[in-house]
Amino acid sequence: MTTATVGQRYQVVIPKKERRSLGLKPKSKVNVEVRDGCLVLHPVTTDGIRGLGAGLADGTDATDYVCHLRAEWGRRP
Repeated sequence: MTTATVGQRYQVVIPKKERRSLGLKPKSKVNVEVRDGCLVLHPVTTDGIRGLGAGLADGTDATDYVCHLRAEWGRRP
């Protein structure tokens, strides 16, 4: 187990060994949950998710996603 420090802005740096083992890169998404008094991070993977709904893979609200798509479609020539 590796120890990390919570900064003044509540940010935590994931140690290099753990980042590499999970394949995390800058701007990678992780799900955060509290389980039995512990903070648990799960990498969000979008592998194999394609098509119109691929944008929902990061946990985006479906209604917000559809509104965004409609606005984007409205801007097309």
